[in-house]
Amino acid sequence: MKTRTTAFITALVAVVSAGSLLAHHSLANFDTTQAVRVKGTIVKFHLINPHSFVFLDQQNADGTMRRWAIEGPSLLQLNRRGLAKDFLKVGDIVEVCGYLPKETIIWQIASTDPTVPSTAGRLINAELLVMPDGHEESWGGYGINKCYPAGSNDQRTK
Repeated sequence: MKTRTTAFITALVAVVSAGSLLAHHSLANFDTTQAVRVKGTIVKFHLINPHSFVFLDQQNADGTMRRWAIEGPSLLQLNRRGLAKDFLKVGDIVEVCGYLPKETIIWQIASTDPTVPSTAGRLINAELLVMPDGHEESWGGYGINKCYPAGSNDQRTK
């Protein structure tokens, strides 16, 4: 009886935790019907877990600036791809393709130094990052693929 109860509780915990993992990695809160492209200058790059963040400033046609918070792969995923910690630098101009949340979200990362303001920008979940030299780097692997030409695949389906 104890063995069955232990097995049941173990299975229940596994099922419950698997659901939360799937929810964390879902694009359900994002509008995946259309990809959005933004191009701008990097103002900050946070190599943190569970997701890295690139903050960039995009100059609009009317001369105003918009700050974006680009959600990307974890530090572990970037390390596995062999990308150095300094592969993105403040001042680099990059293009990002991804998906906006269904509701506007301003993402903020607080500074550890109380004299330095926090960094905040409009959230976008990126699928593709175009580096300053034009090289394309897969930046998220949810399998939507609207940022790639027809017939190509993202990092998880290659």
